[in-house]
Amino acid sequence: MSKQAFKPILLDLLRQAQAEQNAFFQGLPSAELAAIGEPDHWSAKDHVAHLSFWRQRLVLKLQAQLRQEPQPEEIGHFEQINPVVFEENRYHSWPDILAESNQVYADLIALTEQFSEEDLTAFKRFDWVQEGMPLYLSFMGICYEHTQIHLGYYLLDRHDVAGALHTYEAWAGRVVEGEVPDTLKGYMLYNLACFYATHDQLEKAKTTLQQAFELYPESREFAPTDPDLVELH
Repeated sequence: MSKQAFKPILLDLLRQAQAEQNAFFQGLPSAELAAIGEPDHWSAKDHVAHLSFWRQRLVLKLQAQLRQEPQPEEIGHFEQINPVVFEENRYHSWPDILAESNQVYADLIALTEQFSEEDLTAFKRFDWVQEGMPLYLSFMGICYEHTQIHLGYYLLDRHDVAGALHTYEAWAGRVVEGEVPDTLKGYMLYNLACFYATHDQLEKAKTTLQQAFELYPESREFAPTDPDLVELH
């Protein structure tokens, strides 16, 4: 862990993710922003509504923690939930979906500021965080990496592999080059290696995965069964 406080860095990464998400989608032609998606071909609106839903779930968990209330009940597997979220938001307007996204992000920033440095970075701090990982990984997973993934999905659906690759590399690079915990660097590199491995860049995948193992040793445990890395097994 860097001697520099991580909380301001985390807040900056969250704000950058929001700004880049908005710049990406608002830079699209108006027809794409108004488009109605299909279950197997999401529109811009569908991606942003989906991201907002899962960020809102994190908001509810953080609010419960701060109020010392029971955590909200689990809502089921994401493969069951995502189609429901898609249908509920499918015909909403772009301005409404963007406004909701901005509000959820504002809520997340405000809540993050209420947690201490130790709350955010300590392992096994909160029993509802998966596998005893630090809370900051929930923020980075749901707000940062999840956004990166969906920008990639949007581009890949439109056959822009180079654009998706650039997005993955730029977003991962921002974290890896920053003053952040090694665990987070390894986490981002692991996911970048998965992207490489699933897009026929096996040498890059091998090199990046080895870097991930060095920074995030726990990733060695689940890498052998990760379907994204099957070409490297």
